[in-house]
Parts: sequence; C-alpha cells; structure tokens
Amino acid sequence: MVSEDIEAQTMISSVEDTPKAVKEWLAATFTKQIFGRRQAVEPPKFRSIVQAVRASMYVDKITRKTSQAPVDVSPANQMLQEELNNWDIDVFKYDVLTSSKPFRGLFGEVLRRYGLVKRFKINLHSLENYCALVENGYNMHGNPYHNAKHGADVLITTHNLISSTGFAAWMTDIEILALLFSAMIHDVEHTGTTNNFHICTSSPLTIMYNDRSVLENHHISTAYRYLDQPDSNPFEKLSRDDFREMRGIAVEAVLGTDMSAHFTQIKNMQNALFNPSTVNRNTAMTLILHCADISHPTKTWDLHKKWTDNLMEEFFCQGDKETSLGLPNSPLCSRTETLVPESQVGFIDFIIVPSMNLLGDMFDALLLVQNEEATATGNKPSNYKKVNRPWDGRLAENRKRWKELVTPKDETPALPAVNGRIKEDEGESVKEPDTKPTTQKNSTTDQPSSRRNSKSSSQRNSQTEQPPSLNGGTKILEASNDPKTVATATEQSAVVGAAP
Repeated sequence: MVSEDIEAQTMISSVEDTPKAVKEWLAATFTKQIFGRRQAVEPPKFRSIVQAVRASMYVDKITRKTSQAPVDVSPANQMLQEELNNWDIDVFKYDVLTSSKPFRGLFGEVLRRYGLVKRFKINLHSLENYCALVENGYNMHGNPYHNAKHGADVLITTHNLISSTGFAAWMTDIEILALLFSAMIHDVEHTGTTNNFHICTSSPLTIMYNDRSVLENHHISTAYRYLDQPDSNPFEKLSRDDFREMRGIAVEAVLGTDMSAHFTQIKNMQNALFNPSTVNRNTAMTLILHCADISHPTKTWDLHKKWTDNLMEEFFCQGDKETSLGLPNSPLCSRTETLVPESQVGFIDFIIVPSMNLLGDMFDALLLVQNEEATATGNKPSNYKKVNRPWDGRLAENRKRWKELVTPKDETPALPAVNGRIKEDEGESVKEPDTKPTTQKNSTTDQPSSRRNSKSSSQRNSQTEQPPSLNGGTKILEASNDPKTVATATEQSAVVGAAP
C-alpha cells in the first residue's frame, strides 16, 4: 500500500468524535492498495506563450451566448442559454425539461461555447445519435444517483470550472474537447453498485477488468464502443493524432474518478505545485474531473440535499442486495444503521474542502506561471488576479446545515476553511490556520472533531472547532506513523470505490 493511503487511514482512524461507521466509509472509499504502477508517458507541458496569446479571445467566447447554434426555442434550450454558466444551475429541473435526455442539447451547446463544433468539424447528426446512446447507458439500470442527471451535472460543473476561472484559455482545443467528453461519459452504464460489491460478488465486470477500477474501466470502454455504432461517431473528422491525444486524456481522466485513488491523487498534485511549471497537463485535467465528480456539496443546500438523498438511496439498495446475498453491509449501505449527517460532515471535512482548496490553488499556480511567462515576452500585461472560488460559501453553509442535523450530543461546528481561512458565523473575524508542518497525531485529530459536553446551545455556538484548512489535504497526509495506529487503519481499508 502506498504511503499516502497509510497516512490517510491513520488520520481517519485517529479522529475521536467521528462515528466508527463514518471512519470505515472514508477509509474504505478513498484509499486502496496499489499492486503496481504503469510507466507514465509524459505528455507535453503547458505551451504557455501560444496559449496566453489566445486568452483574451477565449474568455469572451466562453462566457457569451453563442449565436451560431441552430434556433431552438424549447424550454430546455432556453434554460441552457440563460443558466449554463450558473454554478448553481438546477440540473434536476433541466432533466425534467429534457425527459431525462439531457445530453442531446447540452453537449452540443457546451461544445459550441468553445467553438469546437466548427474547429473539429463535428457532425451534429452523429453527435445527437451518440448522446442518445450515452443517455440510454446512464439510465439502463434505473439508478437513483448514478444516472444521466449526475452525468449532466458533472459536465456542467466541469465547464464552469474551466470557464469561470479562465483556465480554458490555457488549454488546447483538443484538451477541452477531451475533458468535456470525459465529464459526459465518466459514469455511463454505472450499475448502481460499488467496485467493492462487484469484487465481492465476482461479477462479470470484475473478471473482465481483474478487480482494478472495475466500473471506471467499464465506463471508458463503453463510451468508445458507442463510437462504433452506425452514424454515432461525431469525432470521425479528427486527425489521427488528435483522436489519440483525446483518447489518452479521456482514459486517464475517467480512471482518475476511482475514489480509492483519491489521496494518492491529492498528494501528487500537492507535491507538483512546489514547482508549478512542471505540472503534468493530464494530471491537472484529471483533478478537475475528479473534483467535478464529487462537487455536489459545493452547490446550494437544496441541490446538495437532493443529491445526497439520491446517493443514500442507491447505497441502501446495494445494502439490500448484500443482505439478500448473505454479505455484510458495506459502509453507509445499511438502511437502519447509517448516520447520514455525520457521514456528510466527514465527507466535507476530509474530502471536499481539501480537494476544492487544492483545485483552486492549482488554478492560481498554473495561471500565474502562464501570466508571468507571457508578460516576460511582452504578450500580455501582468495583471493576474486569483481565480474566483464560488464553492467556498456553499461548503460552509452546507456543513453547518448537516451539523445542525447531527445528534444533540455533538457540538455545533465552525465553518470550513475558505481559501485557507476559517470564517466565523458572523463572517467578520477571520482566524488564520496553523500551516507549520507537524507529525504529531494531534495535528489531525483535533481539526474536524468536537468535544462532547452539556453546554447550552448558545455556549456551543460561541465556540469554534477547527475544520480542514487550505492545506487540509496536506495535513490529512501528515498523520502519525505509529505502527499500531497504521495497523488499525489498515484493517478498515476494504476497497469500496463508490463515488460520493
């Protein structure tokens, strides 16, 4: 097992006030044992000067409404025209307007926003046929969560991540196409059960993919099989080199949505950002898709709560299947024993806050490097500003709402870190987190946990616990190396691989 997984499991197991079931779910879902690594093929680094010259042209192109799209006055298309760039777009409403067939209008509209339909001579008839196949694939198992709505949400979130931050201006056209394509198909034909369920039941997919990222391999394989269907390959005009590059990006990005690789992925990017000019392009795009995939806690409470309810129902359905097969219930899959609010607080503290903070740091670091290099050549003035992070306020509010639903013996929480700073309820005073490296066990145990006591609610609200900070991902991986603690955590690390 890689050191990142051992350290992450140690941290999770050492938190005192997090319920055991939540610890087991975090450890089982977001870590794994890796038996071997393939030799990485180094893709090209950021072509800074060329891409920087395109920046000012791209930003306007991405954010404006396209005038090249065919006239479509349907309510669904009207909603896209007005709300596609809205971080909190109601995908549930859009799904209703499209009769659970969201991609036929959505994917084409997103591609038009970037000028990719014309750039790659995409056949719109083939695109519509392909999107129909993807929609049917998503909906074939009737999943409460991993369905076409989720795929549409991840596609829109990916679009907003690269457009609202300006990151798309430093990507090549084929990279943008590949990343958006990956977002659309990343969970196609999901079975509504986890990788661990497939492995424990020796399913045909497990046999096919040898227990390794079973569902993720199936998703990407299925997406490319669809391209072989008659009149269903919208990318047939791509050059051989473009098609190969697109496939390479898509394969790596979709496999990167395997949640059991989470801590390894986070640690690798943290290390890479010590020298941003060396960051691997595919690694950057993989992190974007991974964050988009788990982003529902960054949306409004109403949307986040709907996503959570759907996900828990899918987990419970798996638990029902496990019970009927005589298998023990996987973490969070028991209808009678699962602690939903506690699990979401743990998910936000240990996974979402560190991931989204790291993503924002990556955007800032890479865009700053490009700006400095362009400025040095006289191609662009040095006026770089840090990217907007629309997710910060939503995370703080949603965490607070979940803590209000936790059993009364738990204390009222503080808000999570926002750009490395912990905001209090009034939003006035700000406390800077301690960013000094430490290997002490207490450096992680007292961040998301709370001490149980009998104080009044007003007294509890006046206190502030310390949730993950800007360097939350780093601190998660700086846990104790006590062999006994590591052993305890390792015992909990059955691989689940479910997307939260």
